[in-house]
Amino acid sequence: MILVALLFGACLCSSTAAAAQDPAPPLPPIDDRIAPFVVDARITMPRFKSSATVAGSLGVPESDLPTRGLGLVVGGHFYPLRRRAVALGIGGEVLLRARGSRTIAPAIEDGPDGPTVVTRMTAVSPQVSLNFGRRNGYSYLTGGYGLGSFTTELEDSPVGDAETRPTIMNYGAGARWFTKKHLAFAIDLRFYKIGAQEAAVERPGYPASTTMVFSAGISTR
Repeated sequence: MILVALLFGACLCSSTAAAAQDPAPPLPPIDDRIAPFVVDARITMPRFKSSATVAGSLGVPESDLPTRGLGLVVGGHFYPLRRRAVALGIGGEVLLRARGSRTIAPAIEDGPDGPTVVTRMTAVSPQVSLNFGRRNGYSYLTGGYGLGSFTTELEDSPVGDAETRPTIMNYGAGARWFTKKHLAFAIDLRFYKIGAQEAAVERPGYPASTTMVFSAGISTR
């Protein structure tokens, strides 16, 4: 009986001591907000609009102007204002030379190819974006305004250098999905409004135009 009493007393003291211990601290909340910054690199696929004015200045049919191209865009964005499901982004992007070409078909069967028409485009601009979602997946609306270049010419007879660069405004939307901790798949659809360019020595005039650019690539944070 004495042994049983001692064991009971030991268990009671252990239970009282355990109950007196402080509860385990709560786990810190998970920060599910969009990360503070992101860097992008995407392959671009611009859709150029044809122009009868440009075609006439080059002496080629409008249907022979290139309408599709390929290029690269890189950029970075910082998010100074982040809330649970929305973030304001500030940054910049550079559309490296996007290029499209089309070789005119022979005038007669088995004849030599005609000239090759080439369209090139670049753009540099600061960007502002409004982002919606969580850390590992979010969409955005974005816009920017800067300078760039846009030229359509014959490959064997390039036009002269522009005296000034046209203004280029862009706007569009996109999304990023982080499949790994620091790596995401990104898509973007953007419209670039290119200002008119006046004719200069050895260079035709180019009317204002809008180019649609779809791009896809990677983002890192």
